[in-house]
Amino acid sequence: MSKRRVLAISGDLDQLRRIVATLERAGAEVDAVRSPEAIAAEVIPHRYVFFAATGGDVGALGALVPKLRERAHVTIVTPSASLSDLTSYLRDDRVNHIVVGDELDHGVFTTAQKLLTGDIFGIEKYLPPGTPVHYARLRDFAGRGRAIDTVLGYAEQAKMRRQVRTAIGAVCEELLMNALYDAPVDASGRPIFADVDPHDRKETRSPRPVSIRYAATDQLFAVAVRDRFGRLAKNTILSYIDKCIRSPNQIDRKTYGAGLGLYLVANAAASYVVNVAYGIATEVVCTFDRGAKSPLRLVGMFVHPGGAEMLRRGPTPETAAGLGDGG
Repeated sequence: MSKRRVLAISGDLDQLRRIVATLERAGAEVDAVRSPEAIAAEVIPHRYVFFAATGGDVGALGALVPKLRERAHVTIVTPSASLSDLTSYLRDDRVNHIVVGDELDHGVFTTAQKLLTGDIFGIEKYLPPGTPVHYARLRDFAGRGRAIDTVLGYAEQAKMRRQVRTAIGAVCEELLMNALYDAPVDASGRPIFADVDPHDRKETRSPRPVSIRYAATDQLFAVAVRDRFGRLAKNTILSYIDKCIRSPNQIDRKTYGAGLGLYLVANAAASYVVNVAYGIATEVVCTFDRGAKSPLRLVGMFVHPGGAEMLRRGPTPETAAGLGDGG
């Protein structure tokens, strides 16, 4: 099988060499340029582009976007980025991955490997080879509570700091609630629990099991939660996070459901990766540093090609509130 050609762009020559070497290690054949302006073609032929936003300037993407092919997949490499910056980068449909700061080598390698192979699911991709991964399945609120207790007990055994365990517990709570009660849809695609008050959901069971996987290493703790519906769309994630950034004190759990959880997860984790196969599964992978909490530094939205068009537009705060299609 011939290698996929990937384009790497960075104005920093040392950084460009690092990106190229990492992409080659992931199995790509790499073309490299110092800037989008150095590309003579009106449309960049490469499907996969790794673009270094030198200086962390969100506006730097403006020179690249007009040259991208319609189905390009862009990974941004940036020295720093706030949560607001991350959502700005991701707004274009073709920009789905961001690697921040020291995450460069591992983040670029894992992202490239997933894109090139199409093998997108699995917490193991974010762990050293051979790391033991633990697993639990659940279908209801009581199972959720037991799973969180088990994960936190393991985190304590792994000597994770109290502050880190608090973040792990909050993220597990949100991801499991979303998987149990926001992900399930009926045959027509309508959310099954849309009209059930959040307090009453405790008495119900998800129609399909939810799984949680977790692991600890010398550097991090990782958690992955998977539902069996595969409906989480990128624009849903971005629209809810944007809403929370703009009005964090006006978010109503009953109205916004999973949206509030998406925002809380993005604020608590060091990495936030979503893998989706439409109608089959959504998996959210989050990692947490052992040391002091760092801002979110690895973001990825991987969508399996089968049914990808169905994930072009998902629900937003506006549609949840009956105010239109949310733009």
